[in-house]
Amino acid sequence: MAKEDKNDKDKDKKKDKGHDEIVDLAGRIGARPSEPEPATPPALVPPEPPPPPTRLDGPIPSAPRPRLVPAKEDRVQSAMIQKALAEEAQKAEPAIPSPRGAPGPGEVDLVVTPLPTPDDWHRFELALRKVRGVGQLRTEYYRHGVLKVRVSYQGTDRLAAALRTGVPGYRVRVIGEDRATLQILVTSDGDERRPG
Repeated sequence: MAKEDKNDKDKDKKKDKGHDEIVDLAGRIGARPSEPEPATPPALVPPEPPPPPTRLDGPIPSAPRPRLVPAKEDRVQSAMIQKALAEEAQKAEPAIPSPRGAPGPGEVDLVVTPLPTPDDWHRFELALRKVRGVGQLRTEYYRHGVLKVRVSYQGTDRLAAALRTGVPGYRVRVIGEDRATLQILVTSDGDERRPG
């Protein structure tokens, strides 16, 4: 019985002790302790405006500006270039003569298109040699499907009329003609038969 009385007394002490002091349970579970309320309200401070948003379409920063005075090597090189240009301007040389001249008597420059491959060019020249009145052929150039040939022609009709009727395996359409040049479009008979 003495033991029970002692336990009862301890319980009473704990009960009495617990009532006297204030226990902060919020601090024990990890919450912030509550702040005591201020007696006077703080002065109202206007909030700062938020910074303007960053623009992604703004100006691109420029490269560093060049120096006003060029480097020594650049000045020396610039002086050499100026000297060479001055010397070149003093020497007036005659122009390089062009190997191509105007067609002579009985010659016509024939410009033919489209001849997409060198094989087409060769086949057309062979067919052109079979036209009545066509003599010597001299190729001037062939670039990007365009052939220029100097043709010597001796005939009763103009060369344009002879080409419309006489190039075997080709249909010829004249697109331009003057005294020294004839421009034609050609299609081969094989091109017309192809589907597409």
